[in-house]
Amino acid sequence: MDNNIFIAFDNKKTAACIAKILVSNGSNVVSVSKSASELMHSLSYYHGGVIITGCTFGGITMEKENLGISDDFTFIIIGNRAQLDNFPEESVFKLSTPLQKNDLICSVDMLMAMDTDASFHRQNAHRYEQKLILRAKHMLIDRYSMTEEQAHRYMQKKSMDTGRKLYEIAVIILGI
Repeated sequence: MDNNIFIAFDNKKTAACIAKILVSNGSNVVSVSKSASELMHSLSYYHGGVIITGCTFGGITMEKENLGISDDFTFIIIGNRAQLDNFPEESVFKLSTPLQKNDLICSVDMLMAMDTDASFHRQNAHRYEQKLILRAKHMLIDRYSMTEEQAHRYMQKKSMDTGRKLYEIAVIILGI
């Protein structure tokens, strides 16, 4: 995957805020689009990257297949819990609102760090998430003298309290 980031939101203020956060973190934001046609035009110049958008954009549901977007692009979809739970696409990375700056940065960094082969990414995402969870547990064990069971329970509780997936908690613990 290329390290290009495409931001697509109907709301200019939201798009500008996300772009500012990522640019200040050193990310390569190449496009901020206010319409689906602008986004598709921008994508036509690149071979891959990360598209950050909401569940709907320009009145359409952001699904790769419906838009004809290549598997070389990865989506980060931002929305509230209900929107994300009902979002039909399973091969996207979902972030719920209210969104923390660190969550956005860590998510983008994690996706950028993953292998460039999109099919490898899909096939091995679960294994990667499990490795992150294990690494986070070991960090808790080493730093706070927890048992593996205590570390796992701690992460589960944080997951339930925040409504985030276990691997998202692991990413936060690891500071990726």
